[in-house]
Amino acid sequence: MKTQKQKMGAWGEDQAAEFLIQNGYFLLERNFRVRACELDIIAWKEIKGKKTLCFIEVKTREGQDDGSAQRATGKDKLHNMFHAAKEFCLQKNIPLIGVPMQFEQVSVYKKSETDVLCKHYVIPIN
Repeated sequence: MKTQKQKMGAWGEDQAAEFLIQNGYFLLERNFRVRACELDIIAWKEIKGKKTLCFIEVKTREGQDDGSAQRATGKDKLHNMFHAAKEFCLQKNIPLIGVPMQFEQVSVYKKSETDVLCKHYVIPIN
């Protein structure tokens, strides 16, 4: 049985998936797991004329937008995302060089049953 936190997270991923589809993303896979790493959503998106593979982290919060969801993706999570993205590409025979890739986050805020805010960010890679 799922905990309330797991239910909220799954609901948030559904909201984020719908948001991404409405914004031109083609979803490939959800909840891709490799060892202790997970990618919430993997999708293709045409960006600046190039088909780009996007690895998307979803963070969900109940209540007003206080920025807590945006701050929740730290260095350890990014490291895990990179590892899982590499493994995904290897498993799906997607070249690691020559295919544009981007890491993103969708922050979902559930203000009420009918009021949902999705904020989308590209995660800068330094």
